[in-house]
Amino acid sequence: MMARTPSPLDQSIEEPLWFGPDERPLFGWLARPQGKSVRGGVLLAPPVGREMHAARRALRHVALSMAARGFVTLRFDYYGTGDSSGALDDPELGRGFVDSVAEAAAHLRSLGLEPISAIGMRLGATVVGVAAATHGVQFSSVVLWDPCESGRSYLRELSALEALRREGMTIDSDGPVETPEFVFTRQAALELRALRLSDPGPGSIANQVLVVSRADRAISGKLRDRLDREEVHWLTTSEQGALLDVEPRLAVLPGPSADQIMAWLDQSPSPDETFEVRAARSSALVAHEPGRLAVRERCVQLGSHLLFGIVSEPVGGASGPWIVFLNVSNGEHTGPSRLWVELSRRWAGRGLRCVRIDFEGIGDSPWVPGQPQPHVYDQGRVSDAAEVMRVLSPEDPSNSVFVGLCSGAFLGLEAALALQSRAACAINPPIGMDVLHAAVRLGGSRRRALRALATLLKEAVERLRWVAAGAWELCRMLLPSTVAADLLVSVADRGSEVLVLASYEDRSPSTAPVLRTINSYPFVASKGYDVEWIEGLDHGMHAADGRARTVDSLDRYVLGRFATATPLPSTRPTSN
Repeated sequence: MMARTPSPLDQSIEEPLWFGPDERPLFGWLARPQGKSVRGGVLLAPPVGREMHAARRALRHVALSMAARGFVTLRFDYYGTGDSSGALDDPELGRGFVDSVAEAAAHLRSLGLEPISAIGMRLGATVVGVAAATHGVQFSSVVLWDPCESGRSYLRELSALEALRREGMTIDSDGPVETPEFVFTRQAALELRALRLSDPGPGSIANQVLVVSRADRAISGKLRDRLDREEVHWLTTSEQGALLDVEPRLAVLPGPSADQIMAWLDQSPSPDETFEVRAARSSALVAHEPGRLAVRERCVQLGSHLLFGIVSEPVGGASGPWIVFLNVSNGEHTGPSRLWVELSRRWAGRGLRCVRIDFEGIGDSPWVPGQPQPHVYDQGRVSDAAEVMRVLSPEDPSNSVFVGLCSGAFLGLEAALALQSRAACAINPPIGMDVLHAAVRLGGSRRRALRALATLLKEAVERLRWVAAGAWELCRMLLPSTVAADLLVSVADRGSEVLVLASYEDRSPSTAPVLRTINSYPFVASKGYDVEWIEGLDHGMHAADGRARTVDSLDRYVLGRFATATPLPSTRPTSN
């Protein structure tokens, strides 16, 4: 038997932390070598918006690999993004991004690390350049990975792509920018447009700079002239399209480019120094709004697979059920458009405990670099979703409400069925979810043939969703009830409340009477669950108007049904 090739995970340790000012805490992941000898620090500044989701896995791979090479790395979320505090519509967003880079560098230096280098991708490269030139960060080496010349050019690209997607859209070069998933207000867009890598500020970017440019996109003369004032090295890549120009779930790890970047950083002379591990901030006060309870967040590892999660809970005690937010497809725990973060904090401010998790192999949960991402309806996710509550509330795991979109909605319904949870909120559950429900039952069989059939059913739903759903409606009358059960009815029959928020895009295309029951929840209101059709909601919750209406419905249901806290304005609690 051949020995397994050691991965960066075998040679490095990563841990979550909050850092930066108490009033604006930032979230990140610190990775370090297994031993105590280190060669300096490297911060990783991610892209923004949808590109951030697509690049997350690649940047985690680089962070762990650099740690295995002897560096301490810090990948982090800018203020207003990811799990850091703040929101995209907060004032001075551009300054918040730049300050986040400076805070990340300062945190590495507070650990006694020198020299400090940085890797920035896309708008992250722009932000790193501006932070270096205006904050005197004094980077030793900087990698500008597929850099944006400016925030203006970045937003212009987003607007052009959105115009191709939406008919009749007009582009306001100085106005707000709406993209799939994210909306930049007029003020936020104005501040981002002011970030210019071609004119970042009076200082230098670093002692040496590596520019990784795309083979299919030219660097402007203005930006090239500015970069030529640095000690600059150039590298061309053809891998960015497969990483960023696709759906995030289809992003391909840019292995050769990442290897070249790490080799370039690795060649810089940096003597080994002893690194003393210090206790990281394990929680942070992330929200304190008038009329609501203050909200603290902490990191958890859950279940046998050590799933990563972030708990949002009110300061002073919680009431009501746990609210569990599940991954959408292979997206991370922040949710579509960062919605799980915003809802967790808002609902915790009303007294509820919330947790957002990553399933095994995605987001920030354990994974093996190079291993393909698991199937979105992987059998293990069904049991993991229920196990989360058995760990968080072992005395009563049924005291839970699951919230999910598409595949997350299906997994939440399965968990609610297993636990007899108080409720499940299913946003756009997948077409053919009853086929998937049958696949879950068959997938747990000891018989190999039935497990193989379960895999075929999942693939059929993914590739031919309406055909699979229609064929199932015709076949289910011949199958035993344990296999052919209606998932929504089964959950409701076991005593759980079910709220379905659905897009008109998901209505059955068939008018045939026998097929009109495909995903029959739109047409029948007497089966023990509630259905609400949301105007303007698309299946992925990308459209801002439909997303806002969906959030309003979730707020009305969850807060009206389960929240009991009516806090009064109070002074800000201490952060420790």
